[in-house]
Amino acid sequence: MISNRSSKKASGRWLAGGGVLTACCGLAVLLVAVAPGLSLAQDGNPAPLSAVPVPQPIGGDIINTPAAVQLGKALFWDQQVGGDGQVACATCHFHAGADNRAVTPTATGVVGSQGVIAATFKAIGHPADSCTKTGTTRSVTGRNAPSVINAVFNRDNFWDGRANHDFNRTDPFGSTSNAGIVNGPLVSLALIGQASLASQADGPPDNPVEMSCGGRPFNGANSLAYKLLTSKPLGLQQVSPSDSVLGGLSDTANNNIGLATSYQAMISAAFSAPVANDAKNKFSSIFGQAVQAYESTLVSDQTPFDKFLAGDTSQLTASQQAGLNLFMGKAQCKQCHTGSELTDASWSQFNAGGPLNADGGDQGFHNLGVRPTAEDLGRAGSGPNKQSFSVSGSPFDRGAFKTAGLRNVGLTGPYFHTGSKPTLADVVAFYTRGGDFANPEKSRRLQPLSLKATEQAALVDFLTNGLTDCRVAKDRAPFDHPSLTPPNGAALAATGAAGVGKCP
Repeated sequence: MISNRSSKKASGRWLAGGGVLTACCGLAVLLVAVAPGLSLAQDGNPAPLSAVPVPQPIGGDIINTPAAVQLGKALFWDQQVGGDGQVACATCHFHAGADNRAVTPTATGVVGSQGVIAATFKAIGHPADSCTKTGTTRSVTGRNAPSVINAVFNRDNFWDGRANHDFNRTDPFGSTSNAGIVNGPLVSLALIGQASLASQADGPPDNPVEMSCGGRPFNGANSLAYKLLTSKPLGLQQVSPSDSVLGGLSDTANNNIGLATSYQAMISAAFSAPVANDAKNKFSSIFGQAVQAYESTLVSDQTPFDKFLAGDTSQLTASQQAGLNLFMGKAQCKQCHTGSELTDASWSQFNAGGPLNADGGDQGFHNLGVRPTAEDLGRAGSGPNKQSFSVSGSPFDRGAFKTAGLRNVGLTGPYFHTGSKPTLADVVAFYTRGGDFANPEKSRRLQPLSLKATEQAALVDFLTNGLTDCRVAKDRAPFDHPSLTPPNGAALAATGAAGVGKCP
């Protein structure tokens, strides 16, 4: 909703309580005209993220949201979802919602996230499926995994937006012609709106690079559904009795290994009877909706920046305030990292500015000149039935990728869809020089900046420290988690609601 805070102006300063930054007044700032229901202060600058309503799915089968959150958290962190019994959804999203495991860059400099060893599916097993290996080392994805924290505010998800805002209950592709090609016939024709997280959740589990042997079904006999319905939830991992969501279900009689319940019981508690009673055949629908319910709780709205916007000016140091001034003004970050969500890929920006960005491409997607366009078409790429993800069809969607939200960005390196920039200093230097490749489709907003070394340092300070939610850094609720053993990564111990340290 729109804030009713009065505007306060002062030369060159961002003032808490809804003030405007006069240093940015000469720029063509986005979203100066807002409509009811949007997440902006009246001057077009961001309000605290806590003022933004969390988008809720339109339709669906959940009858008990807390139970659905429990189910979704268990499914998200369960290593048994992986075909090898080792890879969970969380394996690529365990560090501030992202993946910080070191992977050797490809020839094009992409630092992707690690997946499974290539194999062909034969039969469900516990915990590893029976598969015929066709590779010898773990696959590496073509992009670096983005954070799932605050992803609920994105209209579409994945870097290229293939995770459609309409969930078709089977795969990521909504009502497009790509639907029903990969995970089999659609479970239902009834779409669920505002559900791109559910669409996203149904992509990786049976992907032969990310999580599964090639050819494993999601639903039916000899499927992921059958595997999990006959497995102890989180049966390979510890769950803290003080876990903010799962603690009451932790199997304390067995050293807190897994949950003292079944997936069928959890589904029956969360979903309507017609769905729960046919869980084996509707598992992709259940999986997507439950994971969305859980990920919708992962909102990091207690950063120093948010508290500063709410009126506590002590939350940002002088250096960080200088960085914020640059962010909103000279550095032009606000042009794409806009609104309370700090991204123009949000529902708020789509509702305010419409479906097109300033270049005429899809809202929230931009070619930044990170790599040559032809290496990865991004938003202009196509799905399994060759339909492009681009809605506008604009040439500016070629090589365009989703604008990332920036909260906790100090914890989520390496950066960009390629993972090719190791540090935030590298990122700021990239924008200062106006990108690395002069692609014809590069956004016209991206121009070289005359940022001094001291200004770049202040901007990095703001991004690193002003945007980090301590609860995320300390694994405190709702960011606590079961134990996890990522392949080629350090093991994570289970944490409870109190995390691993106090927050101010």
